[in-house]
Amino acid sequence: MMTKAFKAILAPAALIGMAACSPSGESEEIAVEDTSNETLATLIGGASDLSTASSILSDAGLQSLFDGSTPYSLFAPNDAAFAAADLSLGNAEDRAIRVAVLREHIVPGYLTVEDIVTAIESGGGSVEMQTMGSNTLTFSGDADKLVVRSSDGAEATLASPAMTGANGTVFPIDGVLKSLDAPG
Repeated sequence: MMTKAFKAILAPAALIGMAACSPSGESEEIAVEDTSNETLATLIGGASDLSTASSILSDAGLQSLFDGSTPYSLFAPNDAAFAAADLSLGNAEDRAIRVAVLREHIVPGYLTVEDIVTAIESGGGSVEMQTMGSNTLTFSGDADKLVVRSSDGAEATLASPAMTGANGTVFPIDGVLKSLDAPG
């Protein structure tokens, strides 16, 4: 069963062409996404500012998830975000924490910045999406400054252009969207 929030993302997809128009009819600049035929795992592994996320994927045994054909959208904290969060992620005992942190950054389906911006506009200024974990992500802003807030209060913005691959999109963000102090 599709949730109302996920429908809010899919329904406006038909209106993507309208997302680039301002009320005056002039074209607005939508954030450019890098497009590739590579898988999400390959895109993440090749991004110099996502080496921590790539290591976590590999160490947690989740890299194959992003090498498959099922589409996902990953809001990947960049290396600076992981450093600022000061999470203990290097020990073998922390594998469950690594998996829990990543689940809160994964949304099922293939999304683009345009899709999210269109849904925000259609949703009256924000739109919610459920992660593969227990958080709900709330998106606001526009293509110039896309803000994502988790249900536990953590917040991030899009740090660099999204990378679209064969099986989804990687959105590099400047924060970790999972508070380890929060339940879930």
